[in-house]
Amino acid sequence: MKKFLSVILAVLFMATGCNSLPESIFSAGVSKELAVYRKSLIKNLEYKLRFDIPADKDVNISARTEISFTLNKREKILLDFKAEPDENLSLKVNDIGIDPVITNEHLIIDADYLKKGENTIVIEFIAPDLSLNRRDNLLYTLLVPDRARTLFPCFDQPDLKAHYSLTLSLPKGWKALANGSLQRVDTLNNGMLLLDFNRTDPLPTYLFSFVAGELSVVTAKSGDRVINGYHQESDSLKLKQWKEIADQIFYSLDWLEEFTAIKYPFEKYDIAIIPGFQYGGMEHTGATLYSDRTMFLEKGATINEHLDRAKLIAHETAHMWFGDYVTMPWFDDVWTKEVFANWFASQIVSPQFPEIDHQVNFVNAYYPSSYSEDRTSGSNAIQQYLDNLNNAGLVYGSIIYNKAPIVMEKLVRKIGYEPFREGIREYLKKYAYSNASWDNLIEILDKLSQEDLKSWSRVWVGERGRPVIRAIREKDSITYLQSDPFERGITWLQDIKSDSLLVNTDGMGYGLFVVSKEDAAAIFRLISEGQITSDITRLSQIINLYENMEEGYISPDLFLDGALTSLAIEKNNLIFSRLLNYISMTVKRYIVRDKKTEDVLWAMVLNEDSVQRKMQLYRVFADIASSPEKTENLYRIWETSGKYIGISLGERDMMKLSYELNLRLPEKANEIYNRQLGFMKSEQRREEFKYIFPSTSADKSIRDSVFNSFNNELNRGIEPWTASALEYLNHNLRSAESIEYIEPALELLGEIQSTGDIFFPANWLKALLGYHNSTHAREIIETFLIKNSDLNPLLISKIKQQSHHMFRYEKDFRSE
Repeated sequence: MKKFLSVILAVLFMATGCNSLPESIFSAGVSKELAVYRKSLIKNLEYKLRFDIPADKDVNISARTEISFTLNKREKILLDFKAEPDENLSLKVNDIGIDPVITNEHLIIDADYLKKGENTIVIEFIAPDLSLNRRDNLLYTLLVPDRARTLFPCFDQPDLKAHYSLTLSLPKGWKALANGSLQRVDTLNNGMLLLDFNRTDPLPTYLFSFVAGELSVVTAKSGDRVINGYHQESDSLKLKQWKEIADQIFYSLDWLEEFTAIKYPFEKYDIAIIPGFQYGGMEHTGATLYSDRTMFLEKGATINEHLDRAKLIAHETAHMWFGDYVTMPWFDDVWTKEVFANWFASQIVSPQFPEIDHQVNFVNAYYPSSYSEDRTSGSNAIQQYLDNLNNAGLVYGSIIYNKAPIVMEKLVRKIGYEPFREGIREYLKKYAYSNASWDNLIEILDKLSQEDLKSWSRVWVGERGRPVIRAIREKDSITYLQSDPFERGITWLQDIKSDSLLVNTDGMGYGLFVVSKEDAAAIFRLISEGQITSDITRLSQIINLYENMEEGYISPDLFLDGALTSLAIEKNNLIFSRLLNYISMTVKRYIVRDKKTEDVLWAMVLNEDSVQRKMQLYRVFADIASSPEKTENLYRIWETSGKYIGISLGERDMMKLSYELNLRLPEKANEIYNRQLGFMKSEQRREEFKYIFPSTSADKSIRDSVFNSFNNELNRGIEPWTASALEYLNHNLRSAESIEYIEPALELLGEIQSTGDIFFPANWLKALLGYHNSTHAREIIETFLIKNSDLNPLLISKIKQQSHHMFRYEKDFRSE
């Protein structure tokens, strides 16, 4: 009855009480209009939160929040709370109990209960589970970009920063990590623990975080700094990596303090390493979360994996200044925190790996990934329009994470390193613990440069896509003809270095540099003969040749032949890895069963002396080998945990190999499952294996049951596991059988967005569509897009990005 009454009251309120405010303010989610309205009213915001966490993950969590703030004038306010009213929800406003009114995900407080000046709201409620990530002995919050409102009532927008005080009651034996330091621990009469954490510096809601569970703690110290690492890892060999992890955090903190001239701006830097975490990392101040997959490396980890971990640590640490200390005012500028984090990560990592050519590393890390989206019809600008925070997760992608650092590097080169650093220091000082946009930074940098940065930024930041560039050679000169794939007539201003045949020789030019089939063959010949001695030039040509293949100017066969020949002589480990990645993608996406490639790779596996390279070669071989003979080789590798070819495979490599073997050797399914399970020590990875393995079954009814289970949100709880299972269901060796999954999986996309975390829609689509390439699959995509033209445009873009390869067609270089 109470719920029904609340709905009636909400309808009456909307009909009679809102005529002075735009209707969009009361829409579901957090609209831009609502955010602007509240920012004009509210300051001095503070939350005091308590969560009572039982040992049983199926039992509700009782919670309480006390919200204090100052109103500039007496006006109605809307708190964000994505929950249904129930008998457990109680509300007091300035010590007056009132009936809660929730409509369109807002808890509405009428002006009659408020006053100009200081106000206090106290709410007792049952915490919804959506963003608590609850498991049997662990829970952690993950609230970016607008999920705080799914956990507690709040003003869920990044420009209303607040202080947070947190109290947790926990089962005996549990530990917890939060933004603030642990202040006090008491034992209650019922045996539960009561933990109080220090009040935080000002934070946006998306950075509020805590982790609780059966956790172990490792500690590291450097000078006056102490870092605690919370984890559930049981493998002692993996835990030995803690010193290297901590040292890289210390180095990143020291580097950023020197560059910014600002001491680490928060109370502490602790981390939690989470099994099956959705992202690589998340920069919660004082409680940064990392994935166990990226932090605890496998045996024989490659240089790329070591670089990726160091870059991830530097990225999340850079966020402490860029994102946490100074925060974007709205999530259309979320890329500003990500571009700083990734660009600074590239600078921080370079001195830690002096043996690496870091221009090669920069180009290799960012250009291919950026092109993977920017080449598509679903490409988006770096800075995107965002009307409501409930769509904020969809602005994330490779453009933000990978094109943006390329653009930042161009900006730094344009104005100079020292003026850039001077501008950054002014930016951080001016907007400390507050909010600032990209335009605010450009205004500062514009004063330090003779360049027209605003016009330059409008193209590189505000427009989507990449230029298509043709080099016209006449005698001793080269002219570049640039065209816009979206026919807007814009020009991307940049310097391009070239020679008689090779374009973009320093790798820093951005775009598709079109080549003919004859020139492509000639460039591959130069590479395979060792005549392109510059590593950056060689890498740049390989990336561009792959992009020409993806765009149809050269065939997959031509590219694959050239890549295999080049691989055989490549000395640079980063370029070697890039070639292997491209070889794998080309075979799985366009050729599928390719005996020549598996023969070449197998011969290289057997003859390679470097354990690291042997591991890289093996991994790609395991991805693409499909003949009976090579499948038998894979089986021998699995039986011996890699010793058959002179390597030692860790648990994750063994898990992945067991999945691939089950796809190829269905008659051995029981043996593979039972022996693999017996190999495994970690209970977390055993659970992951049991979740994913059925998706590789030869029995269609089992695969169908796995796919159908995804309809239930509870079965998608650990998103990396779900994405892996979906990818195996749609494995390139099973694409003909799995085509029937495409349409229902696309139909589920809206729910995936609303219930999943920010990367899940793209990861879902990549797993679903990545290796389909038939006419039938393309027709399903086309029909779906026509039937669902009213789908969120950002979701449509994600579909187009992940299905671009299905629409590839052969182009004639001379006819364009």
